[in-house]
Amino acid sequence: MRARRTVAVYVDGFALYKALLQYRHPQHKWLDLIALCARLFPHRDVVQVKYFSARLKPLTKDPGVGQRQQIYWRALRTTDVEIVEGNFSFVKQYLPIHPEEVGDNGKVVTARVKRPEEKGSDVALASHLILDALDGVADSYAIITNDSDLAPPVGMLCARGYRVALVSVAGPHYNKAFEGTGIETVRQIREGTLRASQFARRLIDAEGRTITKPPSWP
Repeated sequence: MRARRTVAVYVDGFALYKALLQYRHPQHKWLDLIALCARLFPHRDVVQVKYFSARLKPLTKDPGVGQRQQIYWRALRTTDVEIVEGNFSFVKQYLPIHPEEVGDNGKVVTARVKRPEEKGSDVALASHLILDALDGVADSYAIITNDSDLAPPVGMLCARGYRVALVSVAGPHYNKAFEGTGIETVRQIREGTLRASQFARRLIDAEGRTITKPPSWP
């Protein structure tokens, strides 16, 4: 009997959250990534799932955001998902207001803003993807993202004969930077797939501690 092909999956955590889970499908935040990847690739054995994200800092309007994230990460750690952490910070800078205005001095009016910025996850994802491909951890590879910064490393791997798939978090309107990379397929994450890939409301970790879905999550 012929062995099934294998796939390793790399998840851009913030892209997945921002594009699908924050506003479009908030009822599906309690997402089991192993179950999701198995449904995305039903004819392959998922041999590895890596999740790239950064620890959130409390927000004035939502002080519990970091705590909920850590509960979710504890849930992920009850599975074989590997969490690879980047850095998250707030950048203070002056930006033009919208709609744009010109002041009496002839200069564009600006306002000082505090902008959240996540660093390191895209570089880490690209690095892990390339090194794992060189080590031959799977027959094929897949990235869950819509970040055009990941198109160059994907293109380099495809040019060398590696099979790489894009799982779009933006549906059919994925970033067109991936079109010339040689990707094998573009897959979409349907709402039904998210719904069918949820953790149980309560989980038990390796130390026997109970992990409960955040009560503010639907």
